Amino acid sequence: MNTKQLFTLTLLATSLTLNAATPKEYVLTYKQQTNSISSVLANILYKRGIEKEKALEISQNFIGKNEQLFALMLENLMNNSAHTKEKLLEKLSTMALQQKNINLSSYASLIQLAQNLQKNSLNQEQLHNLELIARKNETLKELFS
Repeated sequence: MNTKQLFTLTLLATSLTLNAATPKEYVLTYKQQTNSISSVLANILYKRGIEKEKALEISQNFIGKNEQLFALMLENLMNNSAHTKEKLLEKLSTMALQQKNINLSSYASLIQLAQNLQKNSLNQEQLHNLELIARKNETLKELFS
């Protein structure tokens, strides 16, 4: 386990431990972060010509009921991806518009997303990185269930 992974797990464990001590502050901060993801996707759709209310509805349907989990898994992907945040969000907004689902804890889904963004084959290092992201996201998913 490298230093970054250890730090991420420590931070996650610390935040879960502190959650019991300061629930209101934690929930408010988390809510603001997750709202920004659905708002960003909705804003991208709005710029493409979708009505604001409909764009927000589409992005919220895409993200699903657990926005907090989606936000954490997406952040995990963004922090460990070679692709830019903007490019990734553009692709996700396209998927939302096409009413496609994505499972950010699925290795196969992450490979498909990466190949769509990259337009060519992934190397071994990229595949290994996606495998690690899928494992981390699966752990997050288990923690939230």
